[in-house]
Amino acid sequence: MTEEARMQTVDFQQVLIAARQLSKPSQAQLVSALLQEQKSVLHPPLEPLTGLTAAELQTLADAVLAPTQAKRLKQLLRFQREKKKLPRALQVELDTLLEESDHVALVKAKAAYTLSLLKA
Repeated sequence: MTEEARMQTVDFQQVLIAARQLSKPSQAQLVSALLQEQKSVLHPPLEPLTGLTAAELQTLADAVLAPTQAKRLKQLLRFQREKKKLPRALQVELDTLLEESDHVALVKAKAAYTLSLLKA
C-alpha cells in the first residue's frame, strides 16, 4: 500500500475540531507555525488592527466566545463525535458556531499581532 493510500483524507472541519482539542500552548504553536508558513502562500499577511489603544487591543486579544455559545459548541461537537452525522439543523447550528469561533480567533490573532508590533 502506498503512503498516499494509507493517509486519511481530512477536511477543514476535522482539522478545526482537532486543533480545538489541543492545549492552549499547542494552539499558539500551531498558529505561529501556520503564520510563518503563510509567507510562502499567496494570501496576504495578517493585517494589524489600527485605531485602537493598547488596552483595547489587549481586551480583544483576551476575548473568548460567549459562555453560552462555547457550551453549545462543545455539546454539538461531542454529539457529532458520538453520532458521526448530525441532523441538518444541528449541522447548520454547528457550522455557524464554528464560524463565529473562527472569527473570534482571527480577531484575537490580529490583536495579539498588533500588540507585538507595538512592543517591537
